[in-house]
Amino acid sequence: MKNALKFMRALIVTTLLMLAFRALTLTVYTVRGRVLEPRLAEGDRVLVNRWSYGLRTGGSPTFRYARWLGAPVERGDLVVFNDPADTLRPPARRKVMAYYCTGVPGDTVQIGGTALTVPGKRTMIRVTEANMRLLAFLYNNYEGRRACVRNGKLYADGRQTDYATFTIDYYWFSSSNPDDADGSRRFGFVPETCVIGKVAVRLYGRKEIRFSGLE
Repeated sequence: MKNALKFMRALIVTTLLMLAFRALTLTVYTVRGRVLEPRLAEGDRVLVNRWSYGLRTGGSPTFRYARWLGAPVERGDLVVFNDPADTLRPPARRKVMAYYCTGVPGDTVQIGGTALTVPGKRTMIRVTEANMRLLAFLYNNYEGRRACVRNGKLYADGRQTDYATFTIDYYWFSSSNPDDADGSRRFGFVPETCVIGKVAVRLYGRKEIRFSGLE
């Protein structure tokens, strides 16, 4: 009887450790939609490495956001992240999305014929009429600052701001089709606080695909 109890206890502990390891390192997601075709089709299953950019923890009113062994997203990465446009819920509770990174901090991207600089911790951005409302959105929702646009000027924490600075990095994401008006052209810059991890491998689907250069 004692041996049976020890076996059951060991089995339960092992199962819990395996579940915790999977939740903290690798997660399986199912592709929905067609924005990643032809590489990925709807219904494909992919394995996401949650440590690719450092393990994300916190991000709620109770626990502050943090990255363990953080690393930047690189151009060309197929990244899984939480919807940046949903500002009513903590990032971890938002819809999960996947797009290719086509802009890192300091890069210039085009949206609606307007050139915008991707914000980042080491990137100071000159405030213009074209970007001030977007910068105010980032300040209010991701930088912990109070910002508004008044009389054609950007005000942050009650002071007029001519150059915007940031405490976290942001990224620009696109679908497989560079001319597609989806991705960041629809939902804007994605803060690092929303990034979950990188697609490591396609598990199964219509045909076997492995992506070179991915972890």
